[in-house]
Formats: sequence, C-alpha cells, structure tokens
Amino acid sequence: MRYLLVILLINLFSNISFGQCCSAGNPMGGDGSNDGLNKNDLRIYTSYKKSISKDYYHLEKKYDLPYVQKSYFDYSSLSLTYGLFSRFSLHTELGYFIDKAQELNINNEKEIIKSNGMGDLAFNVRYVVIKTVKPISQLVFSAGIKAPIGSFKEEIDGVTIPLSLQPSSAAFKYNVSAFYLRKRSDSKFGWNSFAIYEISQTINQRYLVYRYGNYFQFAFAGSYSISKNFNITANAKLECRAKDKRESEIKIESTGSRVVYFNPQLMYSFKSKWAIILMSDIPVYKYVNGYQLTNKFSFQIGVRKNISLFKALE
Repeated sequence: MRYLLVILLINLFSNISFGQCCSAGNPMGGDGSNDGLNKNDLRIYTSYKKSISKDYYHLEKKYDLPYVQKSYFDYSSLSLTYGLFSRFSLHTELGYFIDKAQELNINNEKEIIKSNGMGDLAFNVRYVVIKTVKPISQLVFSAGIKAPIGSFKEEIDGVTIPLSLQPSSAAFKYNVSAFYLRKRSDSKFGWNSFAIYEISQTINQRYLVYRYGNYFQFAFAGSYSISKNFNITANAKLECRAKDKRESEIKIESTGSRVVYFNPQLMYSFKSKWAIILMSDIPVYKYVNGYQLTNKFSFQIGVRKNISLFKALE
C-alpha cells in the first residue's frame, strides 16, 4: 500500500504539475563518432553510462521541491557500425537499463521506485557525401529509426510506474542528421560538428495517448592529439526539446527545454585498433518550460574495436 501511494505521488508530479527533462527510451548514446567507414570495416563499441538528475528548475532558476531527491539511471549499450560500400555505412545500437529510478522523501523516509529492462533499438544508414585525404575531411548524412522493442508496462503492486521511468519509449522515432569533420594531416588540431533532428510517433494505447516533443541537437567540437595514443576533445552541445502532447494535440506545460552541455571526451588507443573512450555531459545552461527535474551530470566509459573484416579472415 505504501508503494502504491508513492507511485501515485510520482505520477502526480510527472503528469500534472511537474515533469522530467528527459524522455523514456534510450539516451542519445554512441561513442562520439558519426563518421562513415571504409568498405568491409566494422566498428564495435560497448559502453556503460551513469546519469543523475537532481535539481528541479522553473524556467532558468532552481526550484526547491522537498519530496523529490533525485532520479538516475545506469545504462549499458552495444553498437555496431559496418562499411557496406565505400560511401554507405550501417549503424545499429541496442541498450539495456540496469536500473532507472527516482528517489523521494516521504515523511522523512527514503522511497525508491525503479525499473530495468531493454530500451529501444536504433538503426541508421550513413552516406558519405564528401571525403578528402588532404586535408582529412568527411561530410556524412544519416537517416534512421528507433524501434520500441523494450518494456513499457513496468508495474509495482499493480500500478504502472511513470512514463519517464519506463525502459522503452513505446514510440517509433525517426531522425536525420549531418556530420562534418576536418583536420590537416600535419596538424594535431581538428574540429567537427554534428546536428540531428528527431520526431516521434504518437503512443496510442488503451490507457495513454502521448507524443514526445520533437528533438534537436547541435554540437561543435575541437580535438587535439596529445600523443600518438591520446586524443582529447572539447565539445559544446545544445539540446532543444519541444513540448510533449496528449490527446487532441494538447501541449503539456512542464515539458520541453533548452540545455547547453559541455561534453569533454578522452580517447586512449592501444594495441591494434582498440580504444578506451571516456566522456561526460555537464550542463552549463538550463531553460525548461514549467517545472522540471533536470540533469545534474552524466558519465560514460566505453571500449571500441575497429576490424577490417577481410584482413581479419586472412
């Protein structure tokens, strides 16, 4: 009975007066690489990500909500990128939430509601429009889809937990993106930029009609090769989310945001085409509609391996 009251309280915050500045389903993952591969090249990447959301905001200012302590998730993912032809690459990614939780303080007692399970399956086709050697450059266009193959009906004591804590988004999402990188072959410095736009289908189930707001991200990064094995990247990232909608196209006030992140990355390459990649998302500016629980920081560590298939089989 106690958990029933806690879930109802979270639903009250999430669905009526307060929101959370992220949607259900996979976080924007990957290893920071959106380039195209050469024919028959395969890139395998596996990672672990920790994210914590702790402060409620109203517009640009922090808002004190004593009941909600924090929300967090631990997430693992596996992605594969394959060079199908000289200019076409295929990319797929699947993630699993080890846990996805929210902590509340009810009568000075900590209560935790959590779920776990498979997230959404992402698939993209990448096309290299421009590719040069001197200077090193690529312009890549991509189009893709996210399929909600994971769980979306997680319950506790027969009560469905809030939308933001479900492992899957329950909606097909479609995206287009563009990526450009440039670096002189005799220089340790380089730069790249990335933009993605994503729209979502409407969730139309017996108890829910809901559509996530359109999502846009633009990033600009500068990189520096410290040595043959170490590379550091400083990335500035803008994320914009439009308001979600209920039935009859009714906009939900406490959804939608504009957030600027500082996204430092460190890559260490070793042996033959292996790499360890560390990265973090640190918000430096937040603007949210209504009242929303916002991200405090996230940290990701991953291992990447590049394989030339035919050479590997020789």
